[in-house]
Amino acid sequence: MRCYCYESEMDFIFCVEGAEGKILENLRADPWWKEDGGKFLKIYPMQTGEDDSWYKNAEDKEAIKRNFARLGRAWFEGVFNWKRVLLSLARTLSENGIEWYVIGSASEAALGVDVVPHDLDIAVHTRDFYRVKGLFSDSVIEPFVDNKGTWLVRYFGKLCVDGASIDIVADEKMNRENHEYDSASWNGFDVWIEPLRVRYQTELQRDRVNRIKAIEAYMGKQ
Repeated sequence: MRCYCYESEMDFIFCVEGAEGKILENLRADPWWKEDGGKFLKIYPMQTGEDDSWYKNAEDKEAIKRNFARLGRAWFEGVFNWKRVLLSLARTLSENGIEWYVIGSASEAALGVDVVPHDLDIAVHTRDFYRVKGLFSDSVIEPFVDNKGTWLVRYFGKLCVDGASIDIVADEKMNRENHEYDSASWNGFDVWIEPLRVRYQTELQRDRVNRIKAIEAYMGKQ
């Protein structure tokens, strides 16, 4: 399998060739990837009115190309130890003074709910978003961008660490002064976590039966 990026006049394009087995299934199930003549493409338009700093920076583009070629297979396989990856993130973020929050299914798992995250979702304070890109420059697999209000969150980037797909998001409304998080102790770190009742409502809305049952079982023990 080959993972690489190339550019057209208007787009920055991620391409996967020769996908088989589970990776092929994962790509076909992902709405962001489009099958085209045996290849899978994910296209980042470079003229959208959004943040254009990443594609005007040749160093950023070359880093993404290198990282995607090196990490793409592990990223698509999606096999990782979420505890080990989260611990590595917690160490680096905390040691560098990054204000960060565990959101998504990882927040359930970190509390002890019997779920296994398929990826990790980490929110950071808006002032720290681009600092995270610098700290994990060898793991940036999709660009860190400012969507300028055109998407669900203003800032978004993606890392691949030890096979884990990690979404890094930031938005003024998600900063701790504007949003509710619960404080928790996890593996020696004081962390801010998305409240379980919020996660429960999210899982109900998405009708994720197994996760709903897992959360209910956890809450029944409290």
